[in-house]
Amino acid sequence: MGGVNDKNFIAIFGGAFGGVGLLLLIGAILVYSHTNKSRQGAILIKGKVIGLSPSQSSKGGTTYTPKVEFQINNQTFQIYGSVSSNPPAFDIDEEVELFVNPKSPQTASINSFTENWFVVLILGFMGTIFATIGISVVWNASRKKHVQQ
Repeated sequence: MGGVNDKNFIAIFGGAFGGVGLLLLIGAILVYSHTNKSRQGAILIKGKVIGLSPSQSSKGGTTYTPKVEFQINNQTFQIYGSVSSNPPAFDIDEEVELFVNPKSPQTASINSFTENWFVVLILGFMGTIFATIGISVVWNASRKKHVQQ
């Protein structure tokens, strides 16, 4: 035990964990960038939650996605929120603030912390955990390798 194969396994395991962490962090940066870019040229307007679309969660429960209606340029549009939850994050007939680009109103998004930053936070948090574990494993394995030589 404690041979070269164990050290190789630890290095591969740590490298894989760290790699996944870095990919998750890159994903967080890309989503953050996309969210900010989609706000360029957008205005804030009011909309109304007109429904809650149910869907099955991975654990068998039901989650709800808000369906919002708003008007711009004398036209009515409907969008769905980007986050499903249980309990629902919004009530039917609740007024919500939306980011709307007048040139492409169908890409509007609800202006709430969860709708804007939930995915970024999850990817960033998980990426940080994975990268930290991976880097720690590789670092400790390399230190032990140098100490034993």
